[in-house]
Amino acid sequence: MIKNEHIETERLILRKLVMDDAEAMFNGWCSDPEVTKFVTFNPHENIEVTKQVLSSWIKQYENRDTIRFGITLKSSGELIGCIDVVKYQEGNPVVGYCLSRPYWNHGYMTEAFKALIEYLFARGFKKIIIAAIDENIGSNRVIEKCGFKFTHQETGPNSSLKPEIVTVNWYEKTND
Repeated sequence: MIKNEHIETERLILRKLVMDDAEAMFNGWCSDPEVTKFVTFNPHENIEVTKQVLSSWIKQYENRDTIRFGITLKSSGELIGCIDVVKYQEGNPVVGYCLSRPYWNHGYMTEAFKALIEYLFARGFKKIIIAAIDENIGSNRVIEKCGFKFTHQETGPNSSLKPEIVTVNWYEKTND
């Protein structure tokens, strides 16, 4: 259910991030080398880095193209992850996400991603794109469970911050 720019699922509330989220982000996923292993940024060395990133993200909410949600547990309000549109490719949203390690393998990211897919299609997007490093078995499984079709692989640097060469699986889902 979508209400006033937040999304409710059975167990989760996806909502806009606020500065008070910095500590939960830093402790939950931004500083964890296992969580950041397959994403485009390095683990944050201290909470100040997280606060700087979060501040810039909050400013980006002024742009109506910014779609970014903190993933919180409905039962406790605890922030456990983040899911967002990281960029647009030919007008199509490209999704990225992170989840705190204690919450892996409980279906939370699949639930959050399905809700975001519904939200994006309701906003009129016809295609959603996502990529995952081939070695990231958990993320590839989430993507497939959400009904995405594999389109191709690319090999190259992970990001400007992580120059190591990786193989990335690209997927897409259309609103048919």
